[in-house]
Amino acid sequence: MELSQLRYFQAVAECNNMSGAAEKLHISQPALSTAIKKLEEELGIPLFERSKNKICLNDTGRLALTYTEAILAKIDEMKNTFDKFICKNNILPLGFCDPGPMRFSVPLLQKANPDMNITSALLPDENNLEKLLLTHRYDAIISINKPQDENIITIPFAEEELMLSVPSGHPLTKRKSICLQNEQNLQLINYSGDGAFVRKIQPFIDRLTQNFGMKTYNDYFVFRQLLENNNLLCLTTKLVRNYRNDGTDRIIIPLEDEGLKATYYLSYLKSNRKYLSPLLAWVEKLSHNS
Repeated sequence: MELSQLRYFQAVAECNNMSGAAEKLHISQPALSTAIKKLEEELGIPLFERSKNKICLNDTGRLALTYTEAILAKIDEMKNTFDKFICKNNILPLGFCDPGPMRFSVPLLQKANPDMNITSALLPDENNLEKLLLTHRYDAIISINKPQDENIITIPFAEEELMLSVPSGHPLTKRKSICLQNEQNLQLINYSGDGAFVRKIQPFIDRLTQNFGMKTYNDYFVFRQLLENNNLLCLTTKLVRNYRNDGTDRIIIPLEDEGLKATYYLSYLKSNRKYLSPLLAWVEKLSHNS
């Protein structure tokens, strides 16, 4: 039995719906159904009563949920206990809602603070920002949403926006900016991503896929080879362009379409201000240089 199975079980019990739970967990519905079925097989009992559009706990399921919540609470308690030791060992655990700001900032922050052991992790969503800080799971969190708690301080961290990467010599390089919804017959490709910003702009990505037949690749080698061997446009962002190499002789053009910008915020506990002073000083310097 795995912890992920218990977390999946808890989510299904809360949602009373496989599709809703799968969306909350950011996994596919078949994968979630398989995990729940495996858990039931390991326990040797059914946990749910199933109908066409609904799934709800049966008596054994309610008992299993009691044990599940107790186990997960103990896991969180264990993490919180060791988090206290982490702070004493000069370790800085950071949580990120997106790979973009994480891959952009962590190497720079580590370089600026070589004596600090910086750890980073991607958050599955932005639903529990307050809890993750108040329980000391992370010393600071970078997110698009702002945590709402009087014990938490939130400051601007970085600006993000979707942009267009164009090969030199392409007619679009003469433009200072582009509104893609007004364009026709563009050959676009995209490298897959995840996180809060991607979820924010997903309707726009879907329109590009529909209007231009844009293909999205999750294999970076294939994506990179296509860019090198074809006169293709691709999507990038203000932060991604700092660490992802899409090839030489490419021009980055801002997009005029609405809803393609976001501000990332850094949030931390007021009580951690002194301990986080190296991080806060670096963020202030970053904002002055951007």
